[in-house]
Parts: sequence; structure tokens; C-alpha cells
Amino acid sequence: MKEDQLNKQYVIVTAVSTFRQRYCIPMDELQAENTDMTVDPLWALDAVTCNDVNEFSSEHIGELIVDHEVLSEEEALAMYDRDNDYLKDLDESRKISMIRDWKWSEESPWN
Repeated sequence: MKEDQLNKQYVIVTAVSTFRQRYCIPMDELQAENTDMTVDPLWALDAVTCNDVNEFSSEHIGELIVDHEVLSEEEALAMYDRDNDYLKDLDESRKISMIRDWKWSEESPWN
């Protein structure tokens, strides 16, 4: 493939990131949530499921690559707008600049 064709194509890699999160809930506080029954530690699971608990700690476990595909610049921009709707009003050259800033570094403004 010619270089001028390559600079208008993008590889999209879709991955799922996995984190381990822990939550710590005082038993007396759980009991205070329902004084009609004896506290059950399983109530904590409900509280976590309902997003009612602050995170105690977390650790990034890793990423699993789901798929990849090659897109034209037009297709990549359309996906960018779908995935980042809050940035869709940026001009196209700014979006391309952001997309082409793909290599991770400590100095990158996106990290």
C-alpha cells in the first residue's frame, strides 16, 4: 500500500479493561441502614451493586483485546464522534491531530 493511502487509514483496536475494586463497609453502619433485622453481611453486596459505597482500593488487572479493524479516515472520524460526542463540535483537523497523537507517554496531555 502506498504511503499516501496509509496515512488515511487507521487500525481500531477494541479492548476491555479489567479492574479489581474493593469496598469496606462498617458492620454497625450496615445495621443502622435496617434496624428491623439483624445485620447480614450480604447487605454490603446490595450497597455496592447500587453504587452506594465509596471505593476502598482498586488495581488494574489488564486488558483483553476483543477485535480490530482497519478504517478509513472518514470512518475513524465518524467513530470518534460517536464515541466522544462531547468533542464532536471540534474541527476535523483538531480531531485528526488528537487521533494521530496515539503513542502513550508520560508527557502526553491525554494521560
